[in-house]
Amino acid sequence: MVQRIFRSLAVVSACSLALPVMAQEFRATNSLYVNRVDQNVIEVIGRPGANKDDYWCGIGDYVRRVERAPWKTKIYVVSGIGRGVTTGARDAVTFTLKPEAIGLEPYEASYISDILKVGYSRSLTFAFDRCHLRPGFYSLRFGLS
Repeated sequence: MVQRIFRSLAVVSACSLALPVMAQEFRATNSLYVNRVDQNVIEVIGRPGANKDDYWCGIGDYVRRVERAPWKTKIYVVSGIGRGVTTGARDAVTFTLKPEAIGLEPYEASYISDILKVGYSRSLTFAFDRCHLRPGFYSLRFGLS
C-alpha cells in the first residue's frame, strides 16, 4: 500500500516537473517565456506587472539569440495582449517575422497609440533595446549610480 502511494506520488511529481519544461521554450532576459506557435508565429507569455515594452524585450531577445536574425529584422505584432495559444496563459502576445506568410497587413499609419496593435512593427534592434529599460539596468546602461 505504502509503495503504491509513493509510486503514484513519483509519477505525479515527474509529470508536474516535465510539463512546465515542455511548455516553456525560451526564457528571455526579463524572465518572460517565449514559445513558438508554428513556423511563422512566436508567442511571448506575460507575467503580473509586465508592461508592453517587456513583451518587445522578450521577442527581441528570442529573435536575436534563438533565431539569430540580423539587427534590422522587422518584428510584427500578430495579436495584442490576450489568452495564450501555447499555454493558455491569461496575458500573451504573438509576433511574426513574416507578415505575408500569415496574411497580416502591416500597420502603416504614422501615429501609434498602442505599441501592441496588430500589424505594428519594430526593428529587432529597437525591440531588444527594450530589455535595457528594466529596473536595475538603467544605472548600468548610462553609468549612473
